[in-house]
Amino acid sequence: MSLLTSIYTLWIITVILCDNALKLVVTLSVMQLIHNICLLSRTLCRIPWKCFSTATEFKVCQLPKATAQLSCINYSEDVRARNVINKAYDEKHLAGLNSATNLQFNQKNKEHNVLKTPLLYASLSKWYLTWFVVMTTDAGFCLAPVTFDHSTFFFATIGTALCSCAANTLNQIAEVPYDAQMDRTKGRPLVKAVISPVHAFLFSVFSGTTGALCLYYGTNTVTTILGVSNILLYAGIYTSLKRKHWFNTWVGAVVGAIPPVMGWTAATGSLDAGALIFSGILYAWQFPHFYALAWRRRGDYARGSYHMLPLSHPIATKYVVVSHSALLWALCMAAPLTGVTSLGFVGLSIPLNFWLTLKSLKFYRQTNSNSAHHLYKCSLYYILLISLALIVDRKVLTKINLEKYDNILLA
Repeated sequence: MSLLTSIYTLWIITVILCDNALKLVVTLSVMQLIHNICLLSRTLCRIPWKCFSTATEFKVCQLPKATAQLSCINYSEDVRARNVINKAYDEKHLAGLNSATNLQFNQKNKEHNVLKTPLLYASLSKWYLTWFVVMTTDAGFCLAPVTFDHSTFFFATIGTALCSCAANTLNQIAEVPYDAQMDRTKGRPLVKAVISPVHAFLFSVFSGTTGALCLYYGTNTVTTILGVSNILLYAGIYTSLKRKHWFNTWVGAVVGAIPPVMGWTAATGSLDAGALIFSGILYAWQFPHFYALAWRRRGDYARGSYHMLPLSHPIATKYVVVSHSALLWALCMAAPLTGVTSLGFVGLSIPLNFWLTLKSLKFYRQTNSNSAHHLYKCSLYYILLISLALIVDRKVLTKINLEKYDNILLA
């Protein structure tokens, strides 16, 4: 079962557990529409980019020798040396960007088929990541202890999606020369010269502005500030920090933890302890999840000159993964103290945390691509199942406990 299908199944169950029939119909219709669009985009995006245009591709500049060595087994531990490498790398590629020979757009590229434009926008928006951001926002909204408001839910969903589109597009604009070096990203539309940077920038401005207006009009000021701040944090601070310091992952984890808070504030209009339950879990989860992925793609990140912890401090990476897996235990145990969940959630979370910790310890002992792969797969299922546990506790177990308590009082 793919991640997309798993997320969709999770939300089908979420809606079924709710007792509002209108909410069931409306949400299922919206989710089905979005799901179909995403499946269509995923299928069409598999078509080679060359069929969209015959534009000249971005010419990959030769890496400095010191940078090329980073893709080997012996990674440099010297931060100063790496900064020198990054500086030389940036100067070389920024100079290449300014030359007309590296990035050219012919007349056919400028007049590309209008029907293909939505696919380009979907790629610029990293639609799979935007989908996940929207789902976590909606989870925060549904966990809030307030009456479900369909209008607010709609504007929060659309506004968050548009803000995510803007942030991801700005990220790709800033990383064109570096994406060209990596196998995972060298097929992106800006790298392949399928769309111009100006066009992409205008799309990001439109998406960000429209998203902020949707949040302001349909939700409240707090949610709007969080949405705009996340764009600046991701596109401004996190993007530039990726090539300068390994601390970038901590900043990126904050970016990933804000959407559930946005969902909560959109529903309640306030920021309190309940908003930090799912947000905190999502923050800690990102470290075993991302570092498992980054470990397997160390060579790719080295070629792109990204300063990731598995590159410069492989031993520290193991400790970070294990410590944040342990932090998930603490967060799940402390969740009932906020009043949002009950002790039932603690019971549901124990086997999930045990599973993730087991895979983290295996990665700590072996520290190879195989253990990283198993940890990565485990982390994907973990976030889906822990989300489902939160919803089951909120919609089923808590209601049962309240009914029992009322019956005791009446007796």
